[in-house]
Amino acid sequence: MFTETVTATDGTTETGTATEAHALATLRRAVGRRGVTIEATRTGGVIIEREIWDGGVIPKRRTIVFEPAVPVGNITARMREDLDAIDGRAGAYLVTKAEPEFRVNVGRIAAGLWGVAPGGTKRLIDRGLVGVGAEYSATSNGFLPETRAAVRVSLAARLAMFAAGHRTRTSSPAGYVRPADIGMEGAVGLNKPGKRAGMVYDRRSPSSCTCRGWTYHGVDGPEDARRRARQHRQEVTAAFVRTLP
Repeated sequence: MFTETVTATDGTTETGTATEAHALATLRRAVGRRGVTIEATRTGGVIIEREIWDGGVIPKRRTIVFEPAVPVGNITARMREDLDAIDGRAGAYLVTKAEPEFRVNVGRIAAGLWGVAPGGTKRLIDRGLVGVGAEYSATSNGFLPETRAAVRVSLAARLAMFAAGHRTRTSSPAGYVRPADIGMEGAVGLNKPGKRAGMVYDRRSPSSCTCRGWTYHGVDGPEDARRRARQHRQEVTAAFVRTLP
């Protein structure tokens, strides 16, 4: 479940609950629409912004924010391994009932040869990282009755892990430097006495992403760099949404 907050162009907000299916359908409708941006958050949520032109010089914005009803918290490296295993194996399941000989498996998630212990399984479920489907009948090792439930990686977990892989960082401008230090050979700096004589002001604000596939030198200062960094996060989120099952 998600908490859905809709902010209208006049600034009024409405908040309610939304199912994962509703959140996913809203994301899919938003992808590719003109004037709409999407950005995943490390909390497992997503921000959808739409530009609305009503005759003014500057467009107004309508915003939809989905946040998990249960905070996903910190996703550890081991949790990510478990989630990747579940996601990569069709037919992953949770054992809910078993005969005494196999009762040790109750509460475990099985994903092919990968298994998640009951303690780890409980954490994944309680934090909304894994969704549990309807129970069905099966057998333990092919001869004793067993009850299982299909499991899947939740939308909140997918969004949180994706956003964690696209963390951007913007550095402050270097300030006053010697022209030669930034490749401005022959340039004349400040024509006045003092420590800054002959120096130029470097306004560039380097920005990069942990995905290692994007960097930018904000020639117009940190605000320009931050704006482009957010644009990068929005672009990769839109591409990511297109791949969601």
